[in-house]
Amino acid sequence: MSLRSCNLRSSFPSKLIQLPTLQELDLSYNENLTGTLPEFPQGSALSEVVLSHTGFTGWLPDSIGNLSNLTRLALSSCNFSGPIPLTLGNLTDLVGLDLSSNSFSGSIPLFHKANKLYSIDLSTNNLTGPLTSAHFGSLDLVCLYLSENSITGTVPSVLLSLPSLQILYLRKNHFSGEVHEFDASFSVLEKLDLSSNHLNGSIPRSIFKLKRLSELLLSSNSFSGTIKIEVMKELPGLYWLDLSYNNLRIDVQGSNSTSFPFPQLSVIRLASCELQKFPDLTNQSSMLDLDLSLNNIKGQIPSWVWSVYYLNLSCNLLESLENPYMFTTLQFMDLHSNMINDNLPILPTSLTYLSLAKNKFTGSIPSSICNLDQLQFLDMSNNSLNNKIPPCLLQKTDLLVVLKLGRNKLSGVLADTFALNCNLKTLDLSNNDLEGKVPTSLERCAFLEVFDIGNNKIRDTFPCMLKKISSLHVIVLRLNRFHGNLQCPIVNNQTWSKLQIVDLSSNNFSGDLLPQYFSSWKGMILSSNSMQGHQHLQVDFIMTFYYKNTVTLNLKGQLVEILNIVEALTSIDFSCNNFQGEIPEVLGDLKLLYLLNFSHNALTGNIPKALGKLTQLESLDFSVNQLSGRIPDELASLTFLSVLNLSFNQLSGRIPSGNQLQTFSADSFEGNIGLCDFPLKKTCSETKFEHDEIDGKYISFALGSSVGFGIVIWLFLHCRRYNELVDRLLFRILGQHQKSGRNKNPRRSR
Repeated sequence: MSLRSCNLRSSFPSKLIQLPTLQELDLSYNENLTGTLPEFPQGSALSEVVLSHTGFTGWLPDSIGNLSNLTRLALSSCNFSGPIPLTLGNLTDLVGLDLSSNSFSGSIPLFHKANKLYSIDLSTNNLTGPLTSAHFGSLDLVCLYLSENSITGTVPSVLLSLPSLQILYLRKNHFSGEVHEFDASFSVLEKLDLSSNHLNGSIPRSIFKLKRLSELLLSSNSFSGTIKIEVMKELPGLYWLDLSYNNLRIDVQGSNSTSFPFPQLSVIRLASCELQKFPDLTNQSSMLDLDLSLNNIKGQIPSWVWSVYYLNLSCNLLESLENPYMFTTLQFMDLHSNMINDNLPILPTSLTYLSLAKNKFTGSIPSSICNLDQLQFLDMSNNSLNNKIPPCLLQKTDLLVVLKLGRNKLSGVLADTFALNCNLKTLDLSNNDLEGKVPTSLERCAFLEVFDIGNNKIRDTFPCMLKKISSLHVIVLRLNRFHGNLQCPIVNNQTWSKLQIVDLSSNNFSGDLLPQYFSSWKGMILSSNSMQGHQHLQVDFIMTFYYKNTVTLNLKGQLVEILNIVEALTSIDFSCNNFQGEIPEVLGDLKLLYLLNFSHNALTGNIPKALGKLTQLESLDFSVNQLSGRIPDELASLTFLSVLNLSFNQLSGRIPSGNQLQTFSADSFEGNIGLCDFPLKKTCSETKFEHDEIDGKYISFALGSSVGFGIVIWLFLHCRRYNELVDRLLFRILGQHQKSGRNKNPRRSR
């Protein structure tokens, strides 16, 4: 029965699988087809079961061992779970086993009786436990895929010397220890991937005796020692080499284009290998992928590098580019974090990814950059580029996903030319000299997640078009000349359900902080499905590469660049504006909030008790306002609070006691005359005495005034001869009161 790719839906009847005459069952590539595997009776005729890329779920029954005729079992990319039955190891006719991309757990069963097995794929599951020689030692395996599990222990040397094994993929597990030397005399191993484990020690010399090896991937381990590049001449068939991210030192001294040992490599990745210079790869005409990032390579970039598809030379000490630029098919170019001091080069139109950030490029952004019709990622931040942003560049946002031009010397007004079908997710124009207003066409960027225009000279009211972009995670308007209140026309179903960072600090915003400003920020409100853990806010690109967004936040009074924005990081910074009125109670609903800064405004009223519900809060700054009343006892329950500043307000009463609040110094509370107790030197007993004395005086004054006023009224009503005396007395009292009032007003204003 073959129903492959028939767009089947609903649940498949399990009784059909139990038909005694059924020999082959292929339901693969019916993603909407669900079902479970039944118990298999003895004597079944099934020889092939192929359910890959379906919605089948449940456990694999132990009775799978009854399928004595089974030669192929392919269940990849389904939703199976539970342990892999030990009975699979008894299927003597089994040739191919593919259980990849499921949720199988537990240890790997022994397959010592399945003598015909040539391919096993158990990758991308939750398998645990060690791998021993008993698992596969007696098999004539050709392919073994165990990547992306949690397998522990050392790598058995017997696997590397199996005379039939051609492919061994063990990447992204928890293998540890050294890889011991092995007998490579009879090995036919062609592809070896041990990357992303915890392996250490020296790379065994035996690996360089695998004459048929074409792929050697050992990256992201802790291998150590020095490897001379000449050793690669022992691997004549090698076309993919990746030794990146270890503790290795690659010695390329003496290599040249005529004697270089690599026989036409396609992929060379030597990131973080302590390279001091470029290996001479002039004659590598087949090279497609070159990664020499995170090394100490100095000087000039040679012209031969431009012929590849993928080029990563970031994080070196490079200073210039050698002419001529022989760009042909380059699609990915990353030169960020070098010392290149030059004008922007003429760029190939084939580029999809370009990062020139953190260099010393100068001059203008040429309008010819708009000829890059396939460009999706452009980062020229942290250079010395000047003049205007070409208007055509904003028109390219129908394809651009990330545009970062921050920390340059760009000036002028932003053109109102964002594309109708704008595809931008990240727009960072911060730390320039841009003027004018935020373009209204920005509202076309319906997928925008990060908008940072901080530290410019933008003079505008709050850009209300942002209210129409529900995908926003980050809004930074810091240090501009924005003014007015935050009220915007009502937009149907407007909600910033993903908003996590808002920075409006150091502007001229004013008005009350209305509750509706914050009530739609669902991304900061705790719910059953809102916690995203520590996932990063990132953008996926070609060749399994992804870009992680960055943002600069005010942490503990200092601007700190957060290199990887975690989705759990939430921050509100409205400091250094002219906001007034009371702090809204609704802020207490933002239970995911980490940082809250309303300092240097004109806020009045009490600190809301509801802020005690912000159990994730780490930093709270309400300093330099006009807040009054007591500090709520509820703040003492904020156990994660590490930064607190309530200084220079009009707060009064006892500072609440509590383990967390007692850790802050007097600086957090200074400038509030009415506050008392630790950590201030002024105790509340002294303050109470002063209040009692003052209160007594006022009581005596009030009582005496009442009695005297009663006598005066009686005299006024019953004795006319006192009328003139009363008139003079009232005039003196009222006159002195008016003078006193005039004298007090200036003190209040201060």
